[in-house]
Amino acid sequence: MSASYTCGYCGLRVNSEKGLNIDDSTRWEHYLDNNYGVYICTNCKLPTFIYGDIQVPGNEFGNSVSNVPEEVNNVYEEARKSFSVGAYSGVILLARKLIMHVAVSFKAEEGKTFAYYVQYLSDNNYISVRSNGWIDEIRKMGNQSNHEIEINTKDDAEKIIKFCEMLLKTNYEYPAMIDDASIN
Repeated sequence: MSASYTCGYCGLRVNSEKGLNIDDSTRWEHYLDNNYGVYICTNCKLPTFIYGDIQVPGNEFGNSVSNVPEEVNNVYEEARKSFSVGAYSGVILLARKLIMHVAVSFKAEEGKTFAYYVQYLSDNNYISVRSNGWIDEIRKMGNQSNHEIEINTKDDAEKIIKFCEMLLKTNYEYPAMIDDASIN
């Protein structure tokens, strides 16, 4: 019995051959054929339960980003945690909130509309012209999640987290690296 998965504890992709041995009786054949069970991470040695598409603890999609203001980072990390529990619509809604927090961190007025924050980021070159499509996708998906009976998918959430990570890296992490390099 083995499984490949991204560990929800340490974040590494592992191929575990250690896990709960499931009795080889007729009622368990379905589980044996599908590698369902509890696996032990080869890196951190902690257990992960896998049942089809369900993994507990789930893995947080995306990467942490350095030099992000705490309030902005908290929203981004909440989106990543939402992904880890399969709350994909939550990821989309948090992405909208993240856009607003990013704009306010760059001195946009608080209490404005989402469209205002998008325009502020665009007008002040915090997003590139080619990123406007991503922002519009967050708007559309967020509107659907908020106003329609529609559930977002894992693929939707992955795309949005990738964009959010890129937005944070280009506006916080990479500029801090240049600042650090010019000091040395």
